[in-house]
Amino acid sequence: MHRHRTSRYRALHPGVGPSRWQQLQQRSGIVLLVLAGLVTAAMLFMAPRLDRLDQLDRGRNAFMETHWVNFEAVERHWKTLPILQAVRTGDEEDVRRFLADQPLTVALLDRFDGRRLWTRQGDRLVEPRDPALAQRYLGWCSHAEMAQRFEWNPPQAQDPDFGKIATVVLLSDRWLVIKRWRPGSPEVELELGKALAPNRALRMGLVQEKDLERYDLKLEPWGAEPNLQVDAERLSTLPLGSATKTNAFGDGWMLAGVGFDQQQAAFRKLLRRRYWLASGVSALVGMAILLGLWLRHRSRRKAVLDADRLASMTHSLKTPLAILKFRCDSLRLGRLSADRADEELLKIGEEVDHLTTLIESGLRVIRGGGPSGPRDQATRDWFLEVAEDLRPAFELEERQLDLRLAEEAGHAPLPSLRAALLTLLENALGHGRGRVTLQTWRNRRRFCIQVSDEGEGLEPHQLKSLGKPFQRLRVQGKEGFQREGQGLGLSLLIQVAEQEGWGLTFSSAPGEGFVALLEVPAA
Repeated sequence: MHRHRTSRYRALHPGVGPSRWQQLQQRSGIVLLVLAGLVTAAMLFMAPRLDRLDQLDRGRNAFMETHWVNFEAVERHWKTLPILQAVRTGDEEDVRRFLADQPLTVALLDRFDGRRLWTRQGDRLVEPRDPALAQRYLGWCSHAEMAQRFEWNPPQAQDPDFGKIATVVLLSDRWLVIKRWRPGSPEVELELGKALAPNRALRMGLVQEKDLERYDLKLEPWGAEPNLQVDAERLSTLPLGSATKTNAFGDGWMLAGVGFDQQQAAFRKLLRRRYWLASGVSALVGMAILLGLWLRHRSRRKAVLDADRLASMTHSLKTPLAILKFRCDSLRLGRLSADRADEELLKIGEEVDHLTTLIESGLRVIRGGGPSGPRDQATRDWFLEVAEDLRPAFELEERQLDLRLAEEAGHAPLPSLRAALLTLLENALGHGRGRVTLQTWRNRRRFCIQVSDEGEGLEPHQLKSLGKPFQRLRVQGKEGFQREGQGLGLSLLIQVAEQEGWGLTFSSAPGEGFVALLEVPAA
């Protein structure tokens, strides 16, 4: 026999509905909703980080605008060539003032006095003692003269210290001056002190452009305060700072400046405050979106449940009303004795009271959105009472209703369980054949209710189509529908079972009848 489970049993606490995941699965747009949620979550997650990067860029741009004059002062001093008279011994007063003002000068070439080369030794000039170094300096001066530019930087092919030491050759009418910027040297510290005097508003240094993207540089002791010059690691990692390209120091060099430690700490504090503020705003926006989606989902689900409850209540009234009509017809036609007539009148009154209670309970649920009804024990006597209400309908159809009721009881909203049981019994009576069996038993924490008949049974594909609204079965090769009705009974039953957390399974096969198994919590 083939089986088709339409609702899986799950234990629910009173007042608790299906899980959120199950509610989400009931929506046809789950894929689009998940994608939109992921995109929105990614945007909210990245918003604080993007805002932090934006604040970092803004801070660095503002730092550059504020200290642009300091960048120009350092570059201008690097390219400055004060007036120097003729050099005879190298220790003249004029020479000492020149060298004191130009800490980075390493050599001078006198173009008028036989192209005589002087190299620096402390605070005086001397003739070069290293022939190789003298030859290199003379070569640079020759290329600078040939280039006919005020400033000339040796290329990589002519400078063995290319990328480590910045070099410039300055050209004037009489002198060719060679300056070299060696990061970390005391001469650079003196150079920055003179260039930034009298207002030392920042710390500066040279850094290779390729080093700005490196994270394996090490901190140098000379790059820390109180030194004015900064090492490449600090220039590339400190948040408050800026770097600018310049041709004054040669290819690949960038002149960079950073704020002092106190300024860096204040800027980091500002970035952290803005980051947490942006994170809080993103969290609030995310919560607002989730709250809006939840409220929309809740309102739509409430509307659907209200419609389903109203339809279920309307459908559940059909069988009791048919029974009432049958009893009223029996009384009207005088088929019953006086004692039997009084008994039937009492049953009609009880049935009307029951229907009134059912209608009031259903309307209260629809208006207030509360639980489906009070939970009580479905005992053996309760099942006998429900079966007794359908006894006249079975007698009219000359069908047998066989009861195999256990002593145990179930625990469920009795109005909903009564409507479900009436739907199953009515389905077996209207669409089945032969004897109808109502059987109950307890299986651990579940209370099982099974209704079976001895009809023709269903094919597997027909079994899977049960429960779809307005789904009616046809007989192959014949016109019309196989069964009467609109297919709403089982559809509403499946919805109620899903709402209450009941298990509902249909089993059938050609020639083996139809079996419906309803699982509710055991008392």
